[in-house]
Amino acid sequence: MPEIYRNLRHLLVPGSKMNPIHLQIADLLRERIYSKAWPPSTRIPSENDLVKMFGVSRGTVRKALKSLVDEGLLVQRHGKGTFVAGLGITHASGDRPLSFAESLHQQGKEFVTQVLEKRVTTPPVEVAEGLGLDPRDPSLFVRRLRTVDGSPVLCQESWSNLLACPGLPDVDFTTTSMFDAVQTCSGRKIARSHMRYTARVAGKEHASLLDCDEAAAVLMLEQNICLEDGTFIEWSTTWFPPGQSLTGVVEQPRNSE
Repeated sequence: MPEIYRNLRHLLVPGSKMNPIHLQIADLLRERIYSKAWPPSTRIPSENDLVKMFGVSRGTVRKALKSLVDEGLLVQRHGKGTFVAGLGITHASGDRPLSFAESLHQQGKEFVTQVLEKRVTTPPVEVAEGLGLDPRDPSLFVRRLRTVDGSPVLCQESWSNLLACPGLPDVDFTTTSMFDAVQTCSGRKIARSHMRYTARVAGKEHASLLDCDEAAAVLMLEQNICLEDGTFIEWSTTWFPPGQSLTGVVEQPRNSE
């Protein structure tokens, strides 16, 4: 069994009536999916492996898996195992990149950006492929939380292509938006993005950042952003608290009949 699957028993808190063991296990597995440690279509450890990993009964493991299957994060295939669900449907209007800093400015909202994490690292395999990078190439990972009047309005996690934008690690993202930084450092304009909107359960980690219940339904937007010359520059996931919504206008091309 690979080392990544070992020694997780210490992460569980026994005897918690408010957070039963099977929900704690579901949270840990959910975060592996959200963090791209397990990309879509990945076969996850078997029930037997999970029992050994967490030191719990098979029934507890099955309850944890069922909750993630019910959320649509996992699919079970008879005789083959349990897999991370494949990608959802991409919305056809998702070609216009969304700059949330620009959007908030346009609405006249004063916001504060907190940089919770910023480091140069190798990206997850799926992210590297999306950015056209070798998995060994460096990327900049940044996690930011934006608040308005002290309340969180979004949490964004992004991986950026440092081969195309080498000066990015020196930027102060508390005062500069990622879009502005990318265009300044690369000397090129952002042209388009591929977007996917997904409904998710917040989970423990994102619930603490978005100030909501762990079981709350939240909206997650995934963007793969491209420069005008076709270079993919950023892969990001943006999480919104319950009650947030996205609106937009799609115009019919003038030469269309």
